[in-house]
Amino acid sequence: MPTPTPDHPSTQPPWQPCGAGHVAVYGTLRAGGVNDIARLQPDIVCLGRSLLTGTLFDLGWYPGLQLQGSGLVLAEVYPLNDALEQAMDQVEGIWPVDIGEYCKRVLTLDVELVSGGRQPLEVLVYEALPPALQGRMQITAQDWLEWIAQQGREHPDTAFSLNTPKS
Repeated sequence: MPTPTPDHPSTQPPWQPCGAGHVAVYGTLRAGGVNDIARLQPDIVCLGRSLLTGTLFDLGWYPGLQLQGSGLVLAEVYPLNDALEQAMDQVEGIWPVDIGEYCKRVLTLDVELVSGGRQPLEVLVYEALPPALQGRMQITAQDWLEWIAQQGREHPDTAFSLNTPKS
């Protein structure tokens, strides 16, 4: 790729961190999911769990969460650094090419800590965009991993997979 110049700007937008110190994952990035967050950052430790408020949808082998509605969705909360966030943006199809399926939201959640007690934490959540949810089935389960296992479905090759543009 040529180096951008003032006359020929880069077509790829620069990557930007969200500024949150934590991330809440509710689908395939949860521990034991096909895209387990530990594959992106070995030795990462779950800080706790929280419930996200919204509506969960079945997008095939992964879920999409709309942060509207009154449903509760189980999320695991992990520490977040720039390298992990950039890797997650690739998994979610936001960067280096935005495929228009998810956006990043920063929320303050009450987290039940693994070490005991509860604490409000600022977290990054990947929210599914409305066009990605059109015609998709709504899920009433709180736990995506439990629900998908009950359906007898798993990722076609059960290996880590980046979200990629549809051909």
